[in-house]
Amino acid sequence: MGKSTKIISSKVDVEVFLRDLISVLNSSDFDIDADLDILPKKKTESPLDPYTTANTLLELDFDRKDVWHQLISLDISEYLETFIDDKDPSWPPFFAFAKSIQNRDVYIKAKIRDRLNGKVFCVSFHFARHPFPDTLPYA
Repeated sequence: MGKSTKIISSKVDVEVFLRDLISVLNSSDFDIDADLDILPKKKTESPLDPYTTANTLLELDFDRKDVWHQLISLDISEYLETFIDDKDPSWPPFFAFAKSIQNRDVYIKAKIRDRLNGKVFCVSFHFARHPFPDTLPYA
């Protein structure tokens, strides 16, 4: 896997992403079990790593519905950065957010994988491995 390219998206692009994400997640056709893909851990991560998505969800006592709730409540002020998909740059990018949940910093990285069929991919939903920057781009 190559190195991901990080960029700061324009405020308009982040607003459009959030509007589209909320629209997909709130669609009457959206099936949380079939259409919300959450990666429990990356191949290189240890199952014992407290910073995996799976272990963060356990610690927070979260299930898919809780992740869904956090995704629909994302705000532009929590936007951190955008990642061009390193598997194929023509695919939709991942948007990363810095969110405080239960007084813990949680790193959330997601994309709309398929707008037409309403598929959302949450590749990261874990405690922040590093402190978030003091100021976020649109805070």
